[in-house]
Amino acid sequence: MAFCGKCGAAIEQGATFCGICGTQVQPSPGGSPPPPPPPVYYPAPAAGATAAPGLVTRVTNILTKPNQEWGVIAGESTSVAALYSGYIVILAAIPVLASFIQMAFFSMGMFRVALTYALIAMIVSYVLSLGGVYLAAVIIEKLAPNFQSQGNTLQALKLVAYANTAIWVAGVFGLLPFLGVLGVIAGGIYSIYLFYLGLPVMMKTPQDKVIPYMIVAAVVIIIIQVVIMLVVGAITAAALVGNRVFY
Repeated sequence: MAFCGKCGAAIEQGATFCGICGTQVQPSPGGSPPPPPPPVYYPAPAAGATAAPGLVTRVTNILTKPNQEWGVIAGESTSVAALYSGYIVILAAIPVLASFIQMAFFSMGMFRVALTYALIAMIVSYVLSLGGVYLAAVIIEKLAPNFQSQGNTLQALKLVAYANTAIWVAGVFGLLPFLGVLGVIAGGIYSIYLFYLGLPVMMKTPQDKVIPYMIVAAVVIIIIQVVIMLVVGAITAAALVGNRVFY
């Protein structure tokens, strides 16, 4: 009896491949060469599923042609981890970094915040904002049955993340206080519009339920943002009181 040279398993007479590991059996001297190995079939991807485009492409599309892009987003195959690593953690950093630069390096009246405290405020704000996005998505998903809607947490997270694109991008204006306020207002209004367009697509919300659902979701998101602002504001206030630099 012959044995496989790779795994040591016994080879049946006339077999050309090991039944355990699939290794091709060498033909005996003078014998005919073995036939080619059987083809390997891989499962095809789910019908209709597509991969997300690059970051710049997605940002451009969701801001310039949101009606079309929401349909593309709804059919994409992704995960919470991929959505965070490839999109949320990058865009959510824009307003936080802008605020940090403005706070640490530009004067705020008679003083500026010490660099260490500005850095702490930035980190806390960033971590809380990342958690706030997921918390908002979970709450929106839980509210869905109340508005004849359906969708899982991932779809709700897509909705929150991509609708927030406008306000995140507008966060770059936070480098200058006056422009920062205008940027937040303009970005916030457009993000509400993006949310309005995406809600019926992502959560299958009936048209007559979109406005009520959107209002409740907006209240939830605003409450989360207010809590984050209060926490960061408390850190900043402590820095201004105890570690200010006067001019």
